Amino acid sequence: WGQIWRGIPTCKLTGEADRAKLDALGLRLILDLRSSGEVQKEPDYVPDGARLVQICGLCAEDGHEISFAPDDIAALMKGYEESADGSTFVQAMYERMLFGNKAFKELFRALEAGETPILFHCSAGKDRTGVAAMLILLALGASDETICADFVQTNVCRKAEIDALLAGHAEEIAADPSKRMRFCTQAGVDPGAAPYVLQVIREACGSAEEYLAREYCLTPARRMRLRRMYLE
Repeated sequence: WGQIWRGIPTCKLTGEADRAKLDALGLRLILDLRSSGEVQKEPDYVPDGARLVQICGLCAEDGHEISFAPDDIAALMKGYEESADGSTFVQAMYERMLFGNKAFKELFRALEAGETPILFHCSAGKDRTGVAAMLILLALGASDETICADFVQTNVCRKAEIDALLAGHAEEIAADPSKRMRFCTQAGVDPGAAPYVLQVIREACGSAEEYLAREYCLTPARRMRLRRMYLE
């Protein structure tokens, strides 16, 4: 308990009490999954004793950081048919994150090395961060039900942001109800995204265990060691 944390950019914790709470975690590593452009706009606050590593958690196959600019989104969506509710964009984004992800490889390297407590985050702590959290739970042997329930907890934690966005676009949603999910996923997550990630993993590699071995060199012995380190 208290070794693995997920969150938002630490620069957003501006209050004295929030900074004190962050300082008290005793972090050794902050892994920032945002793009370089996002980081330049809002650089992290780094507590004493912590090391900051920034590796974008969403990159194109050629390694180019995807920063949600129109051209990047168009490239990401190539081969997908865009849906009104935005679900195919979410699927394309999450699927891209699952393979050849240097940021997630660094995350597992740090966990295996015991470089904890660790905090990993992106811009809102829900998409890049959410998939990373799913993979940690997968490696630790959590059930699909547990992984999916943990993923949608974002919508509980971010309910105020989701409600505010829906209220601000109430007329647009009333005119086209299919757009409701698009706005929900801007502030929260699509509950269907977690089962989709698990499906993609198994369809691509045959099993979650084979996926973890291929992508992160997590052999059965190394997964067992992680479980000894991080499960009570």
